[in-house]
Amino acid sequence: MNPTSTNDPKVEHGVRAAQGWFELGLPAEAEAEIALLPEATQRQPEVLKLRFHAARAGRRHEAALELARILMDVDAGEFWGWLYRSQALHWLGRTAEALELLLPLQDRWPKAFEIPYDLACYCAQLGREDEARDWFRRASRLTKHPSAVRSMALSDPDLEPLWPDLQGGTLAP
Repeated sequence: MNPTSTNDPKVEHGVRAAQGWFELGLPAEAEAEIALLPEATQRQPEVLKLRFHAARAGRRHEAALELARILMDVDAGEFWGWLYRSQALHWLGRTAEALELLLPLQDRWPKAFEIPYDLACYCAQLGREDEARDWFRRASRLTKHPSAVRSMALSDPDLEPLWPDLQGGTLAP
């Protein structure tokens, strides 16, 4: 995938270098690499996603929220900006708001398992475990890999209230 709209090898190298730094667990270095890119490149969807993840990894949740909002504007036809906005709100301790803003989007993107998965997380964290189970089941039904989603959930602290059901096999699609 080419995250840039230019054929400039230096720009492509910069984006790949930033991705590499992030994959190595060095988000500050990834952000520094991105900062060297032309501004237009920094606002492209794939680069914004990388910037979001680097900000999140660096625990810069306000910056992550702003990047999600930019992504919502730049790539309005995709759900990632809206999903990321709710994730950032959750990290900022605004879980009820994250849930409220994400709920209507499951109708707009009904095939994206990530939306009901995150809704399950927020409901679980708000003590709404029955709703969390329903959202988790919906997420599991939307993916071709329900066992991978189950494994992901078993390592997701936001879904800890559901772990007994997941471990016991009572929470199935």
